[in-house]
Amino acid sequence: MRIAVCENSVASAQRLCFWIEQYCRCYERTAQLECFASPEEFSASTRTFDVVYLGFGGNTGFLQARLLRERDRNCRIVLVDDTQEFAVRCVRLHCTDFILRPVEFRDIVRSMGLVLRGGMR
Repeated sequence: MRIAVCENSVASAQRLCFWIEQYCRCYERTAQLECFASPEEFSASTRTFDVVYLGFGGNTGFLQARLLRERDRNCRIVLVDDTQEFAVRCVRLHCTDFILRPVEFRDIVRSMGLVLRGGMR
């Protein structure tokens, strides 16, 4: 499974990657993780991903989710934000999950469970 982690903050990206790796070890899943530190870097990528954790925040994160959905209808998108207002928009884009910051390991367990069970796309 190819997973992209998109975060403006290096510390947040490292934490998300660590928890995803922990999840994969605990549940015996294989994953290749790739981190993106800016929306521009992510947009410029031509790679496809099975799952994308989008945590750029606010309208930027939502715009990236919309562009990703237009580009790849099958990708599982997990939007990460610190305001609940984007949760409704997340549903409209058929995101698999919405995580409200601060992110905890249990949020990763839930979202990965949804991803693997074939939640919304």
